[in-house]
Amino acid sequence: MKMFVRVLLGLGALLVVSVIGLGVALVQSAIRPARTVGVQVASATDGQNRPISTVIYYPAQGEAKLTWLGLTPAMLARDAPVAVGQHPLILISHGTAGSPTSHLDTALALAEQGFIVAALVHNGDNYRDQSSVGATNWISDRAHEVVRVTDYMLGAWDQRSSIDSNRVGLFGFSAGATTVLANIGAAPDFALVADACRTNPEFACQLLPPGTVLSNPSVEVQDQRIKAALIAAPGFGMAFTAAGLERVSIPVDVWVGAADINTPFSTNAAAIAQRLPTHPSVHIIEGASHASFLAPCGVTRVLMPPMVCADERGFDREAFHRTFNTEVVSFFSRRLDYSGG
Repeated sequence: MKMFVRVLLGLGALLVVSVIGLGVALVQSAIRPARTVGVQVASATDGQNRPISTVIYYPAQGEAKLTWLGLTPAMLARDAPVAVGQHPLILISHGTAGSPTSHLDTALALAEQGFIVAALVHNGDNYRDQSSVGATNWISDRAHEVVRVTDYMLGAWDQRSSIDSNRVGLFGFSAGATTVLANIGAAPDFALVADACRTNPEFACQLLPPGTVLSNPSVEVQDQRIKAALIAAPGFGMAFTAAGLERVSIPVDVWVGAADINTPFSTNAAAIAQRLPTHPSVHIIEGASHASFLAPCGVTRVLMPPMVCADERGFDREAFHRTFNTEVVSFFSRRLDYSGG
């Protein structure tokens, strides 16, 4: 009995030490932006529909302090004033079951260079709630939420006067990339999905209950305020015909992982890029998988779902993101004609 108690005490002490060690490691790994970056959690609402939780990152005035963004610590200025000047706005539409920190490092890279970034949390399709995934209005509702958050940022946000409303961009990943396409004028024909899925049942097909046909987003979700868009690992490529993409007139940058089995290049990014009338640049990243576009996990890897941190053997996500984030900033700076920072 005494031996059993000793073992329990020893295991308890080991657990305490491990937890303390992890906590110290997390704090030591805190992200430290090169300039003061502010963060604010907002609730975008139009008074009629369900509020949309939005995390806003921006160049700030004030003192940065240790701030926890989910499981990730960062040195940020919570609710600080926006830095003086007029700043471009970039909205981020996350992928299925994503969060406002899914692209945290990319958002912070943009904020460091003077952009205001609004990372919305799609209702019914986020890390806490996937009740809308595969529902008829799944993508359509997402596209409407992007419009509503844009309305909020330009109309109701308490620091809206800091936004240059002529310089607005969109960033979307996976289902977020499909969403962004609808917001910039694409007209997907989701009736084409069923036949394509019978021939090639890729991951997007598996998210749809049998017999479900997604509703096509209405033309009203096309937002003329959007001047540039970057999409990574888009899905439902079979729904985007040349005729359905002919209204897209703004610059688009396309990114995809060569090892992505969820949204394979040939049937998604390649098909979409070939049909876009704006002739986008296409970046095919060797060794990158679907999740490789998500923020590097770092020491939080042990606390995250394995699929979020999964990369192909030998692929260095942190090294890739240093290049990727630089390219994202460069694309939006160039296409929005912005030279701040």
